[in-house]
Amino acid sequence: MWGLCVSLSAPVAHAAGLPATVAAQLPTGYVPMVYQAGPHIEGGRQSLLVVAHRPDDSTDKPSPRPLFIFEEQAGGQYRLSARNDTVVLRANEGGQCDPFEDGYDGLAVKGRYFTVQNAVACGAHWTDFITFRYDAPQRAWFFDSEIFTSSDPLNDTPDKTHMTRANRAKPVTFEAWRPDR
Repeated sequence: MWGLCVSLSAPVAHAAGLPATVAAQLPTGYVPMVYQAGPHIEGGRQSLLVVAHRPDDSTDKPSPRPLFIFEEQAGGQYRLSARNDTVVLRANEGGQCDPFEDGYDGLAVKGRYFTVQNAVACGAHWTDFITFRYDAPQRAWFFDSEIFTSSDPLNDTPDKTHMTRANRAKPVTFEAWRPDR
């Protein structure tokens, strides 16, 4: 619908059920918020997308929400592959709504792509869908596109859409991607 990756390959799960060996790799003071099976990587191995936050995370006390990509290893264990602390918005960055928990499913996966879905529909409506892709030859994760839409149905303002596509000549890694806010 809005972005490249709107159909889910598996439902987003809250923290229950996350393998203990993955949860143990999160930074001290952080707990898993949601996770989902990510794109497959070479050899048919699975990746795992995990959003973490502090236990007291709220609009009154927002915490960073790092997104971690874990990759399955030959022995079935998961190794941390990449981290980005800015792609998932904090609880207070959506006005009166939480832009990650109150909107869409948060994470969507299709093929070798995944999208972080930040969105609010509290008065003014907006979506900020940021898509990344797995590049098998480089064995790395890269920014692919960002689609930002906004509308204000209460004030009869025109809808706006802004799209940014990756510059393939100057790829930006998942870890290096920062918002243009």
